[in-house]
This record gives sequence, structure tokens and C-alpha cells, in this order.
Amino acid sequence: MADQQHQPAIAGVDIGGTNIRCAVAGLEAPSRILSRRSIRTPADAEPRALVELISHQIDLCLSEAGLTRETLVSVGCAAPGIIDVEAGVIISAANLEGWRDVPLARLLEARFGVPAAVENDVRVAALGEFKYGAGRMKEGCRSLVYMTISTGVSAGIIVDGKPLRGAHYFAGELGYFLPDPAHIGKDWGINGCLELTAAGVGIAQEWATRHKNLSTDFSAADVFTSAHAGDVEATQIIERASNYLAQAAVAVCTIIDPEVFVLGGGIAENEPQLISRIRDVVRTTIPYPPPVVKAELGGDSPLIGALALAATPKP
Repeated sequence: MADQQHQPAIAGVDIGGTNIRCAVAGLEAPSRILSRRSIRTPADAEPRALVELISHQIDLCLSEAGLTRETLVSVGCAAPGIIDVEAGVIISAANLEGWRDVPLARLLEARFGVPAAVENDVRVAALGEFKYGAGRMKEGCRSLVYMTISTGVSAGIIVDGKPLRGAHYFAGELGYFLPDPAHIGKDWGINGCLELTAAGVGIAQEWATRHKNLSTDFSAADVFTSAHAGDVEATQIIERASNYLAQAAVAVCTIIDPEVFVLGGGIAENEPQLISRIRDVVRTTIPYPPPVVKAELGGDSPLIGALALAATPKP
């Protein structure tokens, strides 16, 4: 404990639409979480107030780990939305109402007095898997895709050991993928076509559309449960979603040619049949299919990725 009290510490933050998770680790061992905390994301999450909440949670983590604020050397933050990484600015975030052009890195740096880095949450999850999870299955791995399938769908892409962000920090936003020509020309709103036809929100909406006489709110998990029980309509919905997601995975593989393809997120982690379907389609469609595997870090991919981000020197 005495040595730990003086080791350089890093903090990782995962800002989600439902929960905010914080953790601390040693600078030399980002994947070994020493302490963690989780709180509900406030409905009216004003940036400065949210940073104060994060500060309190990290102080609790440091205390629980036998560390002090003086040992903290950097903070890494995973956040939803389109993020200008160089400036540390959240350009827009659909899950955080009113968050536009928020200089989150600067706010964190002002609060903690140490360097802070902010990156898109799915890209951060990809970084976590690349450094400390599924990426280790391939010796010398330099490329990886992390596809999250949950309420929404998106991908974090690692090429030559670095996150691929694109000209507008939009790389990997698979929610806008068009899996069928019939969907061309329609207005899919801010979610995008794939998200509204194959992710959790789309699966639940399709079920609700087919059962307008039911007053109960259904989730994607309920539709999967009904499909497993043999319900024909639920099975049709899940099969279409699985095929659409598999098509998106194939498209990404043909462009990126990754060494490892990782599936994460609440739906992927709990529905092995979905992973099997995507794996089979990738394997039988392209000549050099990567291994398609479940996220090794599970739900901790973005949190450990945030710690990895904190441990990476800023250029």
C-alpha cells in the first residue's frame, strides 16, 4: 500500500446516457482497475455540473484505492457523439441534451489540474479491446474493429495501432449504413437507417408497430425472448436485424481488412446467436475473414479504454 500511495495514478471516465462510470488505475497498469464508481447520468446534465460530479466520484475512487489527488497525472474520458479530439470538444452528442461545442477536455483540465483527453466512447472501447482485450489474440496486431450493438450501433476502428476518426470525426458511425436499396431516399433522422432497423431501438420500434394494440412498452430484450420462445413475428424481426448487421460488418471488413473483428454492447454480449450469424456471414462472404469474437473486456471496454487514453501521452 505504501508504494501504491506514491505511484502515478490515472483516471478513466465513461459518460453514458444512463450511467457515468469512473475508475482509477496506476499509470503503468491501465487495465488493472484499483477502484471504480458508477452514478446515474443526470437528466439535465449541464457540462460544468457534470464535471463536478465526475470530480467527486474520482476523488472517492482515489480514496478507496489509498491514493490522493496529488498522485493523479492524467484523465481519459469516453463520451458519446462527434468529438474534435485535438481540441477536446464535443461537437454534438445525441445522448446528452444541449451538449454542442462543449470544451470538455478544458473543463476537466481546469478541475483536476492535469492533462485530459476526450474521445468518442465506441472508439475508446475499440482502443481498450485493442490494447488489453481481444486485440491480444493476434501477435503484433495493428488493426481491429469494435462494433457495438446495443440501443444503437456504431464501430470503433483501429488502423496501424491508432483510432481512425475521419475528416469529420465521423468514421465508424454505422447507424447511417443503408442495408437495403428500399431504404434509399427515406428520412431516418438523427439515428440513421441501420440503427432504426437493426439496433435495439429499431427492433423495439418494429415490434411496437406490429403490436399497436398492446399498451406495454417493449424492449429489444423482450423481442429476443419472444423469438427464443418460437414467436414467428419476433423471429422475423431478429433475423432481419441480424442479416442487416452482418451486411454492415462485411462492408466494414472489405474496407478496413482488420485483423480482429470484435462485437460488444448489451445486445451482442447477451445474444450469442447474433454473434454466430455475423461470424458465419463474414466467414462465408469475404476471402480473408478476420476472427469475429465477443468483446473480451465485456462492458468494461470503454472504461478500460478511457484509462488507456489517459495513459497515452498527448502529442
